[in-house]
Amino acid sequence: MPRPALQARLFGSRLARRVFALFVLAALVPLAVSDWLSSTAVNTVARQLHVQRQEQLTRQVSRQVLERLLTAKSLLRALPLAPPASGVRPPGLGRVFEGLILLSPEGRPLWAGPNAADLQQAWQSGSPSVPPVLPTPDADPRAALVLLRTLSVPGQQARILLAAMRDGEPSWVAELDPDFLWAPVHDAMEGGIWRVSNANGQPLYSGDAAPSSAPGGSSNFSHFVFRLFLGGDFGTPDWVFSQQVPPPQVRWLGWPLPMWLGLVALATLLFIGLLAQRQIRRTLAPLERLTAGTRSLAAGDVATRVPVQGDDEFAVLGAAFNDMAARIGRQFHALEGLAAIDRDILAGAAVDSLAQRVLEQLETIYPGTHAVVVWQQGGQQFRRATLWHSGKSGMTVFDARDIACEGLAQTPWSALEGDQVLAVDTLLAQRGGPHDLPCLSSLMPQGADWVALFPLRQSDSMRALIALGFAEQPQAGSLQVAAELRDRLAVAFAAQDRERALVHQATHDSLTGLLNRHGLHQRLDALLAPEPAPRLALLYIDLDNFKDVNDSRGHAAGDALLRLASERLRVRVQADALVARQGGDEFTLVLPEADAATARAVADIAIRAMSEPFHLPGGDFQVGASVGIALCPQHARTRDDLLRCADIALYAAKADGRGRAQCFSTSLDSEARAQAALLADLRQAVAKGEFVAHFQPRVGAGDGRASSAEALVRWQHPQRGLLYPDAFIEMAESSGLIVPIGQWMLQAACKAMADWRRAGVALQRVSVNVSPVQLVEGDLVGQVREALAANGLAPESLEIEITESLLVDDHEPTFAQLGALRAMGVAVALDDFGTGYSSMAALRKLPIDVMKIDRSFVTDLETDSSALPSVRAIVALAQAAHLHLVAEGVETPAQADMLRELGCHELQGYLYSRPVPFAEFGRLPCVRQAGA
Repeated sequence: MPRPALQARLFGSRLARRVFALFVLAALVPLAVSDWLSSTAVNTVARQLHVQRQEQLTRQVSRQVLERLLTAKSLLRALPLAPPASGVRPPGLGRVFEGLILLSPEGRPLWAGPNAADLQQAWQSGSPSVPPVLPTPDADPRAALVLLRTLSVPGQQARILLAAMRDGEPSWVAELDPDFLWAPVHDAMEGGIWRVSNANGQPLYSGDAAPSSAPGGSSNFSHFVFRLFLGGDFGTPDWVFSQQVPPPQVRWLGWPLPMWLGLVALATLLFIGLLAQRQIRRTLAPLERLTAGTRSLAAGDVATRVPVQGDDEFAVLGAAFNDMAARIGRQFHALEGLAAIDRDILAGAAVDSLAQRVLEQLETIYPGTHAVVVWQQGGQQFRRATLWHSGKSGMTVFDARDIACEGLAQTPWSALEGDQVLAVDTLLAQRGGPHDLPCLSSLMPQGADWVALFPLRQSDSMRALIALGFAEQPQAGSLQVAAELRDRLAVAFAAQDRERALVHQATHDSLTGLLNRHGLHQRLDALLAPEPAPRLALLYIDLDNFKDVNDSRGHAAGDALLRLASERLRVRVQADALVARQGGDEFTLVLPEADAATARAVADIAIRAMSEPFHLPGGDFQVGASVGIALCPQHARTRDDLLRCADIALYAAKADGRGRAQCFSTSLDSEARAQAALLADLRQAVAKGEFVAHFQPRVGAGDGRASSAEALVRWQHPQRGLLYPDAFIEMAESSGLIVPIGQWMLQAACKAMADWRRAGVALQRVSVNVSPVQLVEGDLVGQVREALAANGLAPESLEIEITESLLVDDHEPTFAQLGALRAMGVAVALDDFGTGYSSMAALRKLPIDVMKIDRSFVTDLETDSSALPSVRAIVALAQAAHLHLVAEGVETPAQADMLRELGCHELQGYLYSRPVPFAEFGRLPCVRQAGA
């Protein structure tokens, strides 16, 4: 039709033009609003997707860089400490390392590859690293520790350096090839600008173009940052990956979205103009409904839908809008569900709760399907969870129960390698097909002919499984959300495994696998929690002579013995007993529902088990055990009180001779409290100086005059009066207080000797008893030298008395101290000879000058016919060794005459005087005779 005729028909009358103008105007406004809302909604979704993608890209690129760092770390740790035999760089390292150098422990270069001239200086100049924050628990302790340092270079990319540290010094030092390390950043550039810096802002990598060089400057760019934690693997601060990219533009066929929307609007206006009044009423109502729906969708109401009527274009547009809104709603709902599951995982929710959350999401996303979640409980036992809909009440019921499903362990994915929780590709199983699992098919209702399987496996078995039942075969693309839910379950199981491993590590002994102190306390508190207090027995087991194993065989043998001992206890005690190792060589047994007879029987079993020889490297070793028993509720009702009672009983068992069991009693408690009070008083006595020195003269066998004196310690207790050594010396030795007490006695004896010399009392020397503890733990030589110097005495004025218990342990440092004292001129006397562990071999090595005959031999000289030959043998032994001989415990003149005839040089005993304070010593007759 000619254009003038068409124009005359459309616009020939004023009314037509006015109606046409009004119609166009009425149609134009809704179209413009609709285009704007659509453009806004699409651009909003595009920006959200753009942000998600770029954030994921930033994380992915940083993790790829981390993987390359870990690859370089593994290569560097695997290098041998010897230079390459061929003299060239080991093959396969050129792509990873730009430079490589091997250093000796003293820091000398042993081998250097290309581009390695300044590597050692660069490493020393690089940013210092700190020890790894999270050392890998199962790492090989012999493996090198790899540290990372960075070195800024003006005008260039920072140099990235790695060093394999051995014994605190670098062995291999390497510089990473920038092209290898930053390749993921280069690949992800795509018009964006990337920067990498450390936590202090020091630049490590930057793109070629600055943001300001892009059109429009950097104000329109989006900024994405991700901090990569490197302290655990490389001991260096975090790296910060940042990306700047321009905002996204929505295009189709190369044209922007606004242009397309404008074209659509123009076409619509043309169409409206052609239809005119005939179409105005039919088009206005659907357009208004579509506009309202778009506004609701833009406001966040993803549940909004547009009513669709007829089959024209507007109906198709309304249906498309509804489909778009439904898809957006499902996506938002899926994201919210995944976020809720992530929060549950972080909160440590139970698997049942996570399974319910997953099922609810599956039901929402895949309506009309039947979903099942199955996970492994242990062995062939599984737990199945599903949602059921009650037809009467309309309620949804969560159902979780244990099932036996043997077929799951033999599914095709069980042959995959690895031992971590891992997501496996989706499998579609048809009833009767090759992947059909009878135990799962029985859970699916009739009509669910296709089952989508989303398995998780760990090691060689199935860990968990999500199953979706469909009436028809589903499209693979529609199952993405279900796969993401499966991945969330994988994260949850991995987190549970890590938490379980950490709890086990915190509550179990790493050497024996038994409960440690913390684990024992937890379990014991749980057992004692019910009211009334339950019946149980607690056994403290301490290995006898375990220290000898470490001393003679080394700590490795001691550890092996502890492992064997723990295994024996696990095997031989009752199955429901708790077995723990609190530390050292102490084990603890907790026997539920055990009485005193049962506890003693188990204690006897433990003692016999520990008394059997242990087969250790280098030969068998036999120890033994002592056991302390405490009962609940007879002895205590709380954990700390039970442990204290068992410890008191154990101490009593050891005091009775070891190798036996002792049950706690109130008398033991009273004795323990008394010992504790005495120990507290003893510490107070050392601090306040409550000790006094008494002296007993030693007279010459020929003239009866005092020739020397023995200093004896006494404790002037504020409440109990004067205490003799038998009351406190053993406790002083066990607590270590004997060292300051002995040091005080040395000073007191030397001061008394100096005062006697000034008073004209002609004594040759003063004798002081020394405990073996002083020789082992104290600096006896230094203390003697200090006491002599402080009182102006010559070393010949002092005599040190030791007991023959030193002959039991061939302790070379002890003999060295005695030898040093003799070299100074101090005399060394062997006290109580013949009463304990004397042996000729040990006596020959002991550096002594004086031998003292014990009072037990002297007392029986007049009454026991066998005493005289024994004393005669001791005298002969001393004379053969050219030792000065002193007899103790002389109480009668007859004893003195016999000892004089046998050849004793000095006599000591009540016949001459008891031990007396310093003020009384000078008034003794034998002492006055010596002064005369």
